[in-house]
Amino acid sequence: MVKLGYHPATWGGRLEGLWAGIETMSANNWDGFEFCGDMSPWYSRPDEFRKKIEAYDMTLSSLYLASNYEDSQAICQFLERVARAAEFCARVGTEFILIDGGKRNDTGEYSDADFQRVADAANKAGEICRKAGVQCSWHQHWGTMFEWEDNFDRLMEMTDPELVACTPDTAQMKLGDFDVVPAVQRYADRIKYIHFKDLNRKRRFIELGRGIVDFWGVWRVLKAHNFDGWIVVDLDYTDLTPEESCAINKAYLNIVLGIKGQRDLRNGKFRQAMPAVAATAS
Repeated sequence: MVKLGYHPATWGGRLEGLWAGIETMSANNWDGFEFCGDMSPWYSRPDEFRKKIEAYDMTLSSLYLASNYEDSQAICQFLERVARAAEFCARVGTEFILIDGGKRNDTGEYSDADFQRVADAANKAGEICRKAGVQCSWHQHWGTMFEWEDNFDRLMEMTDPELVACTPDTAQMKLGDFDVVPAVQRYADRIKYIHFKDLNRKRRFIELGRGIVDFWGVWRVLKAHNFDGWIVVDLDYTDLTPEESCAINKAYLNIVLGIKGQRDLRNGKFRQAMPAVAATAS
């Protein structure tokens, strides 16, 4: 069954933003939330954290970690972070750790050693996660050496699908040179967690349905492959209030695409009309 998640970035992204936004996220019937800030203050209190978020009938869908993978020291530090995060995630019932990175250079050209270094680190991160009972997934991201489709494809070929799943980000792909729907088709069997994010023609992130991403095409591919993982809206910023943006994004999934999450189906309180502010959002 599909689960729908949200990222509290529009409330500031840090732990303070999470607690500021979690009541609104829960009221909009999201199944869970992703977090990419510093969660380490909670690492020693996983049971307390789990109870705190369960009070809102929500789960932590993933933690997000990145590295530049420049050298052995950076990779060692990264893998230590993965190990700590994986232990925490296992305790709080989180299914995924998302990883990304890979420093982009000025030339856009990378050696075989550059690819091998990142792929080896990703596979090691996947092994750490698997031992903890968590799934590692690579999140494609603009601004890294994998913002281009050919480079990303090469990384996917060099990593073990059992250890490293694939988490596309629809807007990040559009910022690069990806043809989004065919790319999702190519990795559909490896996708267990995906970011739905829209992009306008000014290359700015925007609420779902107000930009140029073909979500119908993406969703058709996922449905054809019996997708039953996480769809997470990861919007970095908004010109609206965080509350308005959150409601619009949930309504688009529920009403326009017809996607219902676990809580939607369980309590029947999914969005049945677009928020009025959606007509003026830009």
